[in-house]
Amino acid sequence: MNYYPIRFEEEDQLLESPRIDELSRPAIVRYVNILADKWFREILGAEANKDALIALLRELIPERQIVDLTYGKKPKRKHNPYVDGHDAGFDVECTDQDGTRFVVEMQVEEQVHFRERALFYATFPVQEQVLAQRKGMKHRTHDEQYRYPPVYVISFLNFSLHDGEDRVLYRYDLREQQSGELMTDRLNFLFLEMTNYRKEEPEAGDSFAEKLSFALTHMKSLKERPAALMEEVFGLLFAACELSKLDEKQKQQYQDDMTTEMDKRNILFTRELRGREQERREVARRMLKKEYPAAVIAELTGLTEEQIEALR
Repeated sequence: MNYYPIRFEEEDQLLESPRIDELSRPAIVRYVNILADKWFREILGAEANKDALIALLRELIPERQIVDLTYGKKPKRKHNPYVDGHDAGFDVECTDQDGTRFVVEMQVEEQVHFRERALFYATFPVQEQVLAQRKGMKHRTHDEQYRYPPVYVISFLNFSLHDGEDRVLYRYDLREQQSGELMTDRLNFLFLEMTNYRKEEPEAGDSFAEKLSFALTHMKSLKERPAALMEEVFGLLFAACELSKLDEKQKQQYQDDMTTEMDKRNILFTRELRGREQERREVARRMLKKEYPAAVIAELTGLTEEQIEALR
């Protein structure tokens, strides 16, 4: 009888992960976990940290001469077509000195049709730019309402839209397919696919986008700023994320949020482990029916011979 090994690579990875009780143990940290949507908004959406956001946007969008930013209040979008009242908002919305709108979001969980979702959400700030232009039109022609300032959608993605690629920054605009002629510069998308950066440590020769990907994804576990991230923009970003800069109420809220997040991870980890254990037992049962020796089943599934005998 020929025996073929059964691979449980995903389970091996789980079993090599930290113990479940360690997942629930709060760690001593220096920097805020900026991957969390709420704390991304709290940090980069705060007036006190505006210099950090300006520096980031200048690097990502060098063609825009950003001098200053004005944060906008979260708009109440009455024309939101969602029947359940779901908000079509972004984490941070602001405008520069020329009225150009920047909408910035941190997207942690992978979403099907993310590009289509981003386009749909972008229609709201575009419409609002037109309405804002119209309000200042007192003695202008009607067509001038469409001379609204541009909109930039900047999405930091904790997943990849291009599996297997090393490139992290993707920029999109509206162009004619054959000639590449720009249709309009009024709508632009920047997707930073942070997980495409796979180095364990940043290097001095990395691009800004690559360094930023490392900084954002590893911020929560760093004790100090890496030597390759000594540029001023990273100084501003790391300073903004210092946990010590939060007030006491914010610190308590952050601790509560992170404990809740660890509890969720713990639950998912436990469920996945149990699911894998059940899968191993089911494979063992099928092998028993085909009269594989218990020793072989144990070798291929990782179950003990005692556990296998109990399945008979």
